[in-house]
Amino acid sequence: MIKKAIVLAILICSLNAMTFDDAKQIEEEHGVIKALSIYKTLAKQNDIQSMYRLAIIYSNSKYIKRNLSKSKELLEKASKLNHHKSTYLLGKLYLSKKSPYYDLTEAFNIFVKASNENYAPAQNMIGQFFANGVLVKTDYKKAVNLFERASKQGLVDAQCNLAFMYASGKGVFPNFGRAHQFAKKGVTLGNKRCKKVWKDYNLNKYNKDKGWKFNFYTKPD
Repeated sequence: MIKKAIVLAILICSLNAMTFDDAKQIEEEHGVIKALSIYKTLAKQNDIQSMYRLAIIYSNSKYIKRNLSKSKELLEKASKLNHHKSTYLLGKLYLSKKSPYYDLTEAFNIFVKASNENYAPAQNMIGQFFANGVLVKTDYKKAVNLFERASKQGLVDAQCNLAFMYASGKGVFPNFGRAHQFAKKGVTLGNKRCKKVWKDYNLNKYNKDKGWKFNFYTKPD
């Protein structure tokens, strides 16, 4: 009994000494199941990266039985600790019609929270709400502004959305050269949105815009 207690104590100490990077390495080398107990231990210690990874594991039935309730609980906890990725994923949980938590208003409010904290994917998402008139009145200028803020941080999805806005002239004056420049990187990376805009507006035939003289934005990389 004493030996078992000692072994157990050593095991517990070993788990407590683990970091998220250790757990991630174990997952990569030996699979999710081997790393699961470490993620759980770290999550109880308020390690936000472990909470986020666990939330993804619980929401994906590929590895263990799906548990959206547990996933939501972890995302909420990490979100309160200002982990923007968790806040964003929580918003997407409410946004999905396949989720038992589907609630557009709640999703919008969660995305707004992350957007106000300058998280690019959330800014891009709120931009889409305004561009498509979902839950809010259609406002292309607001959409463009949000896409710009996300694009400045290098978010390709936002650059693809800006390419569409400039190609279609929604919220801005039509400018196919500018649309070309915003879409080019995404097309190279295989982004579906950029590829569609590139094809639909035949952006390949336009030269990139060299007249970036307006004050509120600088050209994408």
